[in-house]
Amino acid sequence: MNPFPKNFEKLVYKLDKLLPGRVFVKDDVLLAYSFDASNLSGRPFAVVCPHTKEEVIEVLRLAQEYKCPIIPRGSGTSTTGSSVPLLGGIVLSLTKLNRILDFNLEERTVHCEPCVLTGDLKRYVERYNLFYPPDPSSYAFSTIGGNIATGAGGPRGLKYGTTKDYVLALEVGLPGGRVIRTGPKTLKKSSYYNLTPLFIGSEGTLGVILSAWLRLIPLPERRTLFLIRSRDEVRLLEFINRVLRMGITPSTAEFIDQTSVSALKQAMHPLVMPEDKGLLLLEVDGKACCVEREAKQIKEVLINSDLSFEMTSDASEMEKLWEVRRALSPSLSVLGGKKFSDDLTIPRRFNVEFLTYLRSLEREKEIFITAFGHVGDGNFHVNIYFEEDQAEKAKEVRNKLIKKVIELSGTVSGEHGIGFTKKSYFALELTPEELDLMRSLKKIFDPDNILNPGVKIP
Repeated sequence: MNPFPKNFEKLVYKLDKLLPGRVFVKDDVLLAYSFDASNLSGRPFAVVCPHTKEEVIEVLRLAQEYKCPIIPRGSGTSTTGSSVPLLGGIVLSLTKLNRILDFNLEERTVHCEPCVLTGDLKRYVERYNLFYPPDPSSYAFSTIGGNIATGAGGPRGLKYGTTKDYVLALEVGLPGGRVIRTGPKTLKKSSYYNLTPLFIGSEGTLGVILSAWLRLIPLPERRTLFLIRSRDEVRLLEFINRVLRMGITPSTAEFIDQTSVSALKQAMHPLVMPEDKGLLLLEVDGKACCVEREAKQIKEVLINSDLSFEMTSDASEMEKLWEVRRALSPSLSVLGGKKFSDDLTIPRRFNVEFLTYLRSLEREKEIFITAFGHVGDGNFHVNIYFEEDQAEKAKEVRNKLIKKVIELSGTVSGEHGIGFTKKSYFALELTPEELDLMRSLKKIFDPDNILNPGVKIP
C-alpha cells in the first residue's frame, strides 16, 4: 500500500465540507469497500459518496491538489481487481449517480449516469420496444459505467457486438476537475479525434465516467432456442461454424464443455443426460419470419447429424433451458478448492485447436480445466481448478494456455478487463512501442497517476 498522502487530514476535512456525512474513514465501511468480485483486497484510506457530477468533479480537483489516489467504483463486480484499492487511496463510490437523464424514442438513444444498472436500463427501454443488447452475466447488478470501463460483453456479442458498439459519447471527469465530452452524440462523426474508444475498457485509469449517451435498436420480435447435446464437445464447435457458413448469425452460442458437463452431472442437474460430453445453447432472434426460416434450417441440419437437441420458442420453456447455464458456476465448485479464472479470446477459426490443446494439458497435468462461454466469438471462460499443493502446476498450465492464446493472435481478456490480476500476461501481448504509447496516453490524461494507480498498464 502507498503511504497516506501529505496533509491527508486536511484533505478529509475539505471532502467532509463538500460531502457532509458522506466521507467515511471508519473500519467497518473501509472493509466493505476493500474487495470486489476478484480474490484481491486492499484497505482504502477513505470512501466518499458524491450524489452529483459536480461533487465528483470537485473530489477530482481536491485529489489532484493533494496528489491522492482515486479508485472509481460502481457495483464492485470486477473479477480482476480493478475496483480494489490495492495500493491505497480514496474509493469514489458512484452508486448515487444512477439516473436516466434523457430518453429519445425518435433517435433511439438514452443518456444516463454511470451507476444505472444494466438490467434496469434494459427493462426501461424494452417498454418502448427497444433493445440494449450488451448482457454481461452480472447485468442484474453491474452498472453501465462499469460495463463501459471494462468494455463488457456477454452471450449476445456474436450478433450484436459488445458495450463498445453502443456508446455514442461520454462525459468524463479528469484529474484536477476538468470535464470533457469525448465526441458528438450523433451516429456519424468525422470531425473529432474520436476519444470515446480510449475510455471504453480503460478501467478508470484515464478518467471518471460522469454520463454516457447510448444507442438502442429495435427489440427482436421473436426468439427460438436450441439446446444441443453431443458425445464429443468438439462437434459442437464445428457445428457453430457450419451454422455461420449457412449465413445465419445466432444471437447467442453458449458452449458448455466436457469438464463443465461432468460437474453438472455430479450436481445431478435434470437437463444433463448421462451420455452428454458437451452442450450448446444456440439462439436465433429477429423478425418472426426470419427466425422461423433460420430455425427450420438449423433443425434440418441437426436432424441429419449425430447431435441430439431440443428447441422452443416459448419464453417460459426457454428460461428452463437456460437454467442449465445459470446452474453452471455453482456446480463447478466440486472441481477444486481454488481456481485461476480467465476470459481468453481467440479468432473463432482456432476454437477447435485451442480446445484440443487445453484438453491435452488437462490430461498431462491431471488437473481440471473448464472452457465454457461465448465461443461464437471465440470467447472462452477458462477456469483451472487446483488444491493448495497443486498451485505451481496450475500456474504452469495457466502460463501455457495464455501463451497459446497469444500465439493464435488472441487476447488475455475479451470482456473482463485487465485490472491487477492480468497485467503480467497483458504485457506479453504488447510490443515495447505499444506499451510506451499506452503509458504516454495515461500521462496525458492523468499526469500524476492518481486514477486507479497500478491497474491495467504493466
